[in-house]
Amino acid sequence: MRIRLFPLFFLFISCNNSPPKKYYQKNFTESSNKKEVVVPSKKRKKTNYSKLITNQNVKEKLFEFGLKNKEDLILIKTVLGSIKIKLYKETPLHRANFIMLAKRNFFDSTIFYRVIRNFMIQGGNSDDNNMLQKMAKIGMYKVPPEINKKYIHKRGALAMAVQEQYYKNPTKQNLSSSPYNFYIIQKGPISDNYMDKIEEKYKIKIPIKNRSLYKKIGGSPHLDNEYTVFGEVVNGMEVVDKISKLITDGKNRPLTNLYLSVDVIQ
Repeated sequence: MRIRLFPLFFLFISCNNSPPKKYYQKNFTESSNKKEVVVPSKKRKKTNYSKLITNQNVKEKLFEFGLKNKEDLILIKTVLGSIKIKLYKETPLHRANFIMLAKRNFFDSTIFYRVIRNFMIQGGNSDDNNMLQKMAKIGMYKVPPEINKKYIHKRGALAMAVQEQYYKNPTKQNLSSSPYNFYIIQKGPISDNYMDKIEEKYKIKIPIKNRSLYKKIGGSPHLDNEYTVFGEVVNGMEVVDKISKLITDGKNRPLTNLYLSVDVIQ
């Protein structure tokens, strides 16, 4: 099973599914750590973004943003609970991109639109008719891959989906990330026998140290080295598990929209 993006027209299939007014204020839980300051949507300072991000300036723009915005903790909030995630400094472009989108309120009112039990949950898009407009105001670009063998698809890993072109022509090895679509690995511990079958099916070799971790906490090793893992859940895996159990349709979309928002912890 690969992580993939859906054509945008698929996402505009339902009407009047927007969250009710003041939805986030009433239903989202806040961080319990008093030393952490969560910046709520309505209090976030507006940043002046003078130019759209393109494939030509993406490295420059994200590097510049990352230098001025060094936060590495985020809080994904839903009515089922909150998920606290630490972003890796070793993947600076992906960290900066996610922090930038969160500060621009991009993820607010998006949904977990693809959920597969015992695999992963995927979010970052919605049926909102303004979604394309929101993207257009930021830019249509790809985030250069920052695949680091140190960071694998263990249970709780946060990664970005790749652009669809890769699957149309895999020989190009275009592993650039979608800037907007993320996923969290949910699968639990797996056995050596299961990993042997994965190696045979995907023609890969799982390093011994990775095998030990996958046996202990779980994950999806067949995704390693094909997607950029740029963070991990540090609190709230029980919420990820709840989301993974949502009833879905034939395309793995939850029958009831689960809205989310993302706050930056300073």
